[in-house]
Amino acid sequence: MSLERRGKSMKGWIGCLLVLVMVVPGCMVSKNKYEAAIADMESAKTDLEKNRMHRQALEKELKNLKNANEKIVTDLEMMTAEVQRIKEGRENEQALLKARKQELGQERHRVIAKVKHLKREYEKVRVQNQALKKTVGRYQKELKGVREKKERASVSSSEALKQPRSVKSDSAQFHVADVKHPIPPKPPTFPVPQKAVSRLVNINQASARDMVLFLGLSKQTAESIVANRPYRLRGELVAKNIVKKPKFDKIKDRITAAP
Repeated sequence: MSLERRGKSMKGWIGCLLVLVMVVPGCMVSKNKYEAAIADMESAKTDLEKNRMHRQALEKELKNLKNANEKIVTDLEMMTAEVQRIKEGRENEQALLKARKQELGQERHRVIAKVKHLKREYEKVRVQNQALKKTVGRYQKELKGVREKKERASVSSSEALKQPRSVKSDSAQFHVADVKHPIPPKPPTFPVPQKAVSRLVNINQASARDMVLFLGLSKQTAESIVANRPYRLRGELVAKNIVKKPKFDKIKDRITAAP
């Protein structure tokens, strides 16, 4: 039963009590009893007002509690959604990190393989470079020897020209030194190897068939020479491991690398 109903019920009981007091035998009510009844009624009104105010306070507090409960529920739902979002974001980040880790691992393997390939290429180029340096050094020594021979031959020819030579004719004898314009000497010639041929094969221009016919190379070696053009020096055939050194020594006087 609510407080308002209890107050109305109390008012009804007080009224009934006054009526009963007034209708007692003789219908005579003493003043003291009347005043006591009035006092009780006022006290009941006061209690009723207090109960009403207390009820209003309780209703207000209940309303505040309901609002607070609704706010807590709303905040809880928001926090739950935020936690779920963070969890999903973390799972996505972990998936991305895992994929990125796999990509980096594959890239690492590719880089390692590339580095190994570059090391092999570098070692190959280094060996070829060393062989080429040796070949260039040997050719420089050979060229130096040829130049020295040429200089010695020129000196010998000059000394021979300075010495007077007697020339006999049918009428008289005279010296070559007395001639005003002597005939210039011919340039010295060097002996040509027996295996040399009059035609030099250009390794930058000749076909594989010509190299097989004129140099006696195999078809595979001739095609390798054609595939690795151009050449700056003849010795690159040995430096690039295309022709073996013994075979190169046999054909080096019959080839040229002129552009």
